[in-house]
Amino acid sequence: MAAKLLLLILVGTITAVAQSTPTPYSVKADKLGETVVEWEANNPRSARCDDTVLEDFHYSGAGAWIAYCLSRDLHSDHSFTYGAAPLLTQTAWFYNGSLQKLDLTLVSSDALSDIIAGLKAKFGKPASKQTVRLQNGFGSRFEQKRWTWTNRLSVLDFIYSSVPGDRPRITFTLTAPGNETQSRQDQRAKACADM
Repeated sequence: MAAKLLLLILVGTITAVAQSTPTPYSVKADKLGETVVEWEANNPRSARCDDTVLEDFHYSGAGAWIAYCLSRDLHSDHSFTYGAAPLLTQTAWFYNGSLQKLDLTLVSSDALSDIIAGLKAKFGKPASKQTVRLQNGFGSRFEQKRWTWTNRLSVLDFIYSSVPGDRPRITFTLTAPGNETQSRQDQRAKACADM
């Protein structure tokens, strides 16, 4: 009887550990960490994609960043969506041939409530929510919101604002190469935005 009880406890522990091991986030058929070849197979439009080797990226160690940018087909592309929300662009960032980041820009803020409900249903309660108050030179005030989910291997950010014409963004980032990678990408994006 004691042997059966011990076996039952061991099986339960192994099952619990297997279920709690996180995997990188995925978006439709794309999974963070996959290779360029796998991503191209999942994205047939990638043949028409503009791919850029980002030689001006400053990073430590050897390696190459490559970005592929897919954009909405002007002839009403109904499959280029996240959930039911139409996408304007999808940028896939690769480091040494491995998918590190997917950046999705929505066409508009029309489906915000659907996106939030879908993200909560799929990923659960966000790890953090931030609200930043903004003001333009004319005194108009706005809010920018950032919802963040994480599973130790990857991070999901959903950013939207009340600024007219601002487009919501959903960003999936693999944290395996280190937070240094994300920090450098954020610094580069901020530097470009300040120009």
